[in-house]
Amino acid sequence: MLGGLLGFWVLGVGPAFGQAAGTAVSRPANAYFDAAMAEAARLYEDLESEQALAAVTRAKRLARTEEERSRAAIYEGLVLADLGRREEARASFRAGLLLAPGAKLPAKVSPKVEGDFESVRQELAAVRKPVDAPVRPPVVEEKPVVLAPPQVAAVPAPGVDLKADARERGTRRVPTVSWVLLGTGVVAGGVGSILGLQSRGNVNNAREADLSADVSGHLDDARGQAVVANVLFGTALAAAVGAVTTYFLMGESTEGGR
Repeated sequence: MLGGLLGFWVLGVGPAFGQAAGTAVSRPANAYFDAAMAEAARLYEDLESEQALAAVTRAKRLARTEEERSRAAIYEGLVLADLGRREEARASFRAGLLLAPGAKLPAKVSPKVEGDFESVRQELAAVRKPVDAPVRPPVVEEKPVVLAPPQVAAVPAPGVDLKADARERGTRRVPTVSWVLLGTGVVAGGVGSILGLQSRGNVNNAREADLSADVSGHLDDARGQAVVANVLFGTALAAAVGAVTTYFLMGESTEGGR
């Protein structure tokens, strides 16, 4: 009897375990994703939104292709919309439609949720359209080339000495008034110098005189000569300043009149 039981286990139960083990090894990877998505759909239909969200989160981790990631993201958007998390739902819709622009909602939903889903699809289409449009090369408008006229050097008129003309322009004329004032200043300065020397001589004579009357006379002469010399020196200075002033003022006006 024991041998029969052992034979039964070897012939019957053994192959069953071997078959189960072989099935587990050869099971395709997307079967786990499908199972998680089926669980999320069942919980969503039973209004177990929190558990459905956890199931679809597992499905997102098990996704291997863009189509599977798109399905999981869109279904996640449905569950989030059912939980009242509208902005997060739109973000999940956007992620799913980016991977599969032609995807559709996997279940019947309210018009509000369907409107959000389609509005996200339109936003992505509007952004994608300029990118997909072919870029045309810019049209370059050819402009006629305008050649500048040749520059001709100016030819001086016959009989005109350009160097002499330049020298004449560069020479500044001294006005007559400046010469007169300058001469007056020189004469006044010379006379003042002479009187100043005479005044100093009278002072020396006063120091050497013995009589008080002679001393007073020399000092009076020295004072008068000193006063006149100072006046002449002032006149010479004023004349020099006037000569310089009239040179610049009248000299500029003379050049401007040419």
